[in-house]
Amino acid sequence: MTTAVRPGPTLAAGPGPAASAPTASEPTASGPGFADIRRVLADRAPALADLTRAFAPLEAEAHRLLPRLAALRPGIGDTPLVPVPSRAGRGTVWLKTEAANTSGSVKSRTAYALLCAAVASAGSPRVRLAEYSGGSLAVALAELCGQLGLDLHLVLPYGASDRLLGQLRRQGSEITTAREGTGFLGAMDEAVRVAEREDRHLLLQHCAGAGAALHREHTGAEIIGQLSGYGVEPAALAAAVGTGGSLAGTAMALGSAWPDCRPLAVFPAEAVYGDERAPDGTRRMSGTGGLGHGLRQPLIAAFPQDFFSFTAVAYPQALQAMRHLRREHGIAVSGSGAGAWLSASAEVDQGPRGRNAVAVVASRGTIEEWEHAAGS
Repeated sequence: MTTAVRPGPTLAAGPGPAASAPTASEPTASGPGFADIRRVLADRAPALADLTRAFAPLEAEAHRLLPRLAALRPGIGDTPLVPVPSRAGRGTVWLKTEAANTSGSVKSRTAYALLCAAVASAGSPRVRLAEYSGGSLAVALAELCGQLGLDLHLVLPYGASDRLLGQLRRQGSEITTAREGTGFLGAMDEAVRVAEREDRHLLLQHCAGAGAALHREHTGAEIIGQLSGYGVEPAALAAAVGTGGSLAGTAMALGSAWPDCRPLAVFPAEAVYGDERAPDGTRRMSGTGGLGHGLRQPLIAAFPQDFFSFTAVAYPQALQAMRHLRREHGIAVSGSGAGAWLSASAEVDQGPRGRNAVAVVASRGTIEEWEHAAGS
């Protein structure tokens, strides 16, 4: 079952849904190693208007400046929407299966949006880029930048697998890993310093209004067209929150078509939205979750406080749902996708039978997630 989580109102540190004071051994967001990313997140925090700005003109300008971007566009988007029964079988959850993107995840869309925005804003294809990632976005950015010949420096958390690091280096990306014990926030913080030291443009996925705009105009529009073709009206949209762009964009699109469609922001129970605690390395759904230290995803914080309904899914629940969907329906989904299916199921399994919901499935899951699923 999913658990309701109270959202926090702002980007700044403050009371969160599962707050506790850090111990003396835990770094704090205002302490050494985190001040840089706190500063940049605050400086570049988007307003709601940034998320509703049209993506198409920006994309057209980027294509004009860098025509090879346009050539890569056909491999991104137009992903299948697959219906499966909800957990209790009282309704249907339509899975937006983003593994069909060129890099194997929804992050192909995010990477493409970030690159379009960077090229268009620079007014030149000769951009030097920096970004942080825990995995999927790094893969997507390295793949696109390798094909485009763009100079990319990626920062990953300490402990990133040799398999991932080798894959990124083979695409031509420069790689740095953050300090031990600093987690994902440490990678974000180090990326700020890399960008400033090397005079690079920091893509800053957590503040990229262009990512949400792309998901509104592309991902959301695809879902609307697909569901309309079946005569289906969704009661809810569920997406696990990483940076928040895919949830924000698709929620705006579906809300414009179906005002009663409820957007569900899915977080790991181990790292909820606005959590005051420092992340402790506990296993959770990959590619999602709160940042810790009271920070809130700026793309989510840009909305009115009551726009999203927040739910939490524990990692063992997500692993069980991964196994269920593969065994019963022959669909491999990531832990975050399984969490979105569970949250969407909880919505349609209450009330009258026959209701529908949408769940965004980021990928088929990592090797590590499936190892955990097999061993749990």
